[in-house]
Amino acid sequence: MKKLLVFCAFFFAVIAGAGPVAAAPVDDVLLELTYKPNQLCSYPVQLVVTGKSKLIELPGDRIFIASPGQEVTITNLRTGESETFLITGSTHAQVEDDGTTEVTVTGLNIVLNPRESQSDEPGIFLLEGNFNFALKADGTEERVFSGTGEVTDICALLE
Repeated sequence: MKKLLVFCAFFFAVIAGAGPVAAAPVDDVLLELTYKPNQLCSYPVQLVVTGKSKLIELPGDRIFIASPGQEVTITNLRTGESETFLITGSTHAQVEDDGTTEVTVTGLNIVLNPRESQSDEPGIFLLEGNFNFALKADGTEERVFSGTGEVTDICALLE
C-alpha cells in the first residue's frame, strides 16, 4: 500500500480525499494548493478544492476514489483570472509487480503533471471521458495520459 502513496502525491483527487479507509463516511474537503511559476504553468497558480471525495482501499494494492459534488477553482496568481470546474469523476489505481501504478480516470477529473515528475506534458488538465496513465515507483511519469474524451489545458486557458 505504501506504493500507492506515490500515486496519491501526483493525483489531485487522492490528495483531496486522503483519509481513513473505506468504512469512513464521505467528508467535505477544503484544500488549497499553491504552485510557483513553472512548477505546473508558466505563472504561479492556486487550486482550491471544495466538495466531497472518498478513498476506498481495495485488495491487491488497488484503490478507488469517488468525488461526488467536488469542484476546483484554479487561479492564475499573476493576472487574478480564475475558473471553477466540476470534478465529479472517479479514479481507479493499481500497483503492478514492478512498482508502476496504472491509473484509469473516468468522468470529469483534474490531473496535475508537475515538471518535477518528468512529464512529457507538464501542466494542469481537465479530462472529461475515459483516460489512463502510469507512474513509476518513484512518482515520475511512466506514461502520459491518453484515452477518449475531451482534454482542456487549464494553463493555456488562464494565460
